[in-house]
Amino acid sequence: MERLRADAPALWGKMSAAQMVCHLIDAFRIPLGEEPVTVRWMPLRIYPLRWFFVYVLPWPKGKLPTTPEFQRTKPTDWAADQVAWKAALERFVEHGRKGEPFGAHPAFGILSAKEWGRLVYLHCDHHLRQFGV
Repeated sequence: MERLRADAPALWGKMSAAQMVCHLIDAFRIPLGEEPVTVRWMPLRIYPLRWFFVYVLPWPKGKLPTTPEFQRTKPTDWAADQVAWKAALERFVEHGRKGEPFGAHPAFGILSAKEWGRLVYLHCDHHLRQFGV
């Protein structure tokens, strides 16, 4: 996170670095229950498909559309957004350490803490790589 720069060019996709940081803030707020979600029925909610997506498939570069819930926060000040991102990550980790249940994912529905952890890791890794970090 410390190596990410506001002016970093995206290697794929349409988001700027500032938009990506805010997108990841939302991605932490959803499982923490800090933002409401509309859970849609999708085939990804069926366990074998969800497991395959979470644990086997590689994430395609720039090909997955995101849901509106992951696009609520808008960039303001780079430093403030970085602080908010780090704070959201820390709240997510602490939530998991306490063994508290996580909220539902808009596409996957109810996930275990392990599944949420894996998705958050993959999601952050995907976007940090998007900006060369």
